[in-house]
Amino acid sequence: MQLFIITGASRGLGLALTELALNEKHLVISISRTNTIIHPSHFHLSHNLSTWKGLETKLMKAMGKIDVKKVRAIHLINNAAAIEPIGEIQDFDQTEIEKHIALNFTTPIFLSRWLLNTFKKKTCPVTITNISSGAALHPIINWSLYCSTKSGLKMFTDCLNEDFKHRKNFRALSFAPGVMDTDMQATIRKQSKQKFKNVERFKELKDKRQLLPPDKVARGLYDLLQSPEKVDQTFYDIREM
Repeated sequence: MQLFIITGASRGLGLALTELALNEKHLVISISRTNTIIHPSHFHLSHNLSTWKGLETKLMKAMGKIDVKKVRAIHLINNAAAIEPIGEIQDFDQTEIEKHIALNFTTPIFLSRWLLNTFKKKTCPVTITNISSGAALHPIINWSLYCSTKSGLKMFTDCLNEDFKHRKNFRALSFAPGVMDTDMQATIRKQSKQKFKNVERFKELKDKRQLLPPDKVARGLYDLLQSPEKVDQTFYDIREM
């Protein structure tokens, strides 16, 4: 039995990962504002991930319901993220900026710290997977915040691997899921050309059915996590697996 801690689990990739892990008879702690899955092995934490306040208390309460001695692998998957605000930085509201950075960057760091502290005595495989993007590697017009937070999260992932080289049971991964058919893509397609100059390209991906289904991406990541001894990279892209 393995333990999966998944953020942004109410839809898209997070929901697909939650359903897959439960179908494979694992335990799941999911963190999102809403929940549609009722299952005896599913512990849902209702929380707005743009703030860390109160989340650690909720996590510890959920851990109190789990027999950690029976867990043979632990996975934290930082999946929750926002694409908005899109546009030019001078047009963004300060609160929008703060919430975006907290959700996409700060909260995954806090969760990683919590995981490493909570399970520092466990000898089973412990993996932190930060859901990444091509935007972590290349600048995209009008996506200054998204590109910056994804790039920062990738660097944080790389640093974790450097810091914990001595811990043989630990890995940190950046996982790029490609362009998926999710609500985030729908949000991108709704942008005006004035706000996002490349919007037509994303509409074309949908029209030509070139968006990946979340359940297929979830299976690719799940299979990767099942063979930690074979993980020899810090960055994986579903399109190259």
